[in-house]
Amino acid sequence: MSLLKQKNMQQPDLGSITLNSERLMLSPVSRAFVEDMFNEFTADITRYMMPKPAGNIDDICTFIDISREKMIAGDQLVMAILEAETVQFSGVCAIDGKEQGVTAELGVWLKKSAQGRKLGREAVALLVQWARDNLVLSHLTYPVDKNNLSSRKIAESLGGVVVSEGQRESQSGDRLDELVYQIDAQSHLSLGVAHPVS
Repeated sequence: MSLLKQKNMQQPDLGSITLNSERLMLSPVSRAFVEDMFNEFTADITRYMMPKPAGNIDDICTFIDISREKMIAGDQLVMAILEAETVQFSGVCAIDGKEQGVTAELGVWLKKSAQGRKLGREAVALLVQWARDNLVLSHLTYPVDKNNLSSRKIAESLGGVVVSEGQRESQSGDRLDELVYQIDAQSHLSLGVAHPVS
């Protein structure tokens, strides 16, 4: 039984969905993005995140393969963030199922050169809109280090409220002062259109 329970059981598998907004296209992560992901998922990017940078490109291939399996199983949606005009890779965002019909977790990272343009906010808003339209959920969670002000603004722009806080150790051995935001999965936004890949 998949962790991301869809409202319409006739929907395509999660690995065949694209999401579009004015500036972005979110495309299911695949090995087509492996070099970009390896080159851009650096120590600087992961400073406020649980994962550590990949040791080698095979680590990224494994991540992509596992993500594809979980999308087919309906447990998560992992998307490459592409700029709509140039189809240039800008980062990765995801929804991970946690408790079927109740909650899922949001995550996002942007490459260094794509930061500061609110692309992360736009990508996460697209995911939230898709989740509200297509998933049976009461809420979404968005964990973030409290020092990561840009990421906190993403959650707050979507109506997120802090429901817990604490300390965690990242895979790199750094201490994270984590805030967990809760975002309502019932209200609606109007930012883009989701459709299956043809």
